[in-house]
Amino acid sequence: MRSAQKTVLKMEKVNKIYEGDPPFQALFDINLEIHEGEIISIIGPSGSGKSTLLHLLGCLDKPTSGEIYVGGSQVSKMNDDQLAFTRRETIGFVFQAFNLAPTLNVFKNVELPLVIKGVPPAERKPVVDRLLEVVGLTDKRASMTTKISGGQKQRVAVARSLVNNPKILLADEPTGNLDSKSSDDVINFILKLCQERGITVIFVTHDPRIAAHTERQIRIMDGKIESDIYSRNTKRRDLR
Repeated sequence: MRSAQKTVLKMEKVNKIYEGDPPFQALFDINLEIHEGEIISIIGPSGSGKSTLLHLLGCLDKPTSGEIYVGGSQVSKMNDDQLAFTRRETIGFVFQAFNLAPTLNVFKNVELPLVIKGVPPAERKPVVDRLLEVVGLTDKRASMTTKISGGQKQRVAVARSLVNNPKILLADEPTGNLDSKSSDDVINFILKLCQERGITVIFVTHDPRIAAHTERQIRIMDGKIESDIYSRNTKRRDLR
């Protein structure tokens, strides 16, 4: 069954070594295949290599050796412009720190990737308006991001990450700065929206509740994949 699904991300014997005295190897011979529409959690203690893995999957960094494929394209053969294009068109990012522009209001933060892409204003507005409606922030469209709650900021960040219709969403500790209720709201929203759109979702998380609601859990320990488990009976229900 898995072999019939389209592969959207693939790693073959990937190693990552950071220069230093002495050098530090963060990942060892990682082999990984991720399929279209999967909801995945990458779990492990601090320093295990899971964030390094996510950065490589997101084309934010390159491996020291081995190969990464995004949608069948070989990352090592991409130049900087091609890598930027792949990140913009294929991958959405959600980070723990939100990474919103404090000088822009909610609407303009969500709109920003479309501005960078060169989409005309008349085409941008309905896309942003629809996403703000989906995340329940239409009434906050003119608010500055410094004036809204943490949960609302993360929903803005999620909307922004989806504005270019990515095939893959990478979420690095997306609820790390949120209280329990806001965390539940954000994760429920991500799961529901991405399921509806068929988006592949990869969470990096310490939260076992989030991992329990993903269909596949990849555990990283000391830079190696310790386990890769499919939870066939995972129920996509609210985290409450």
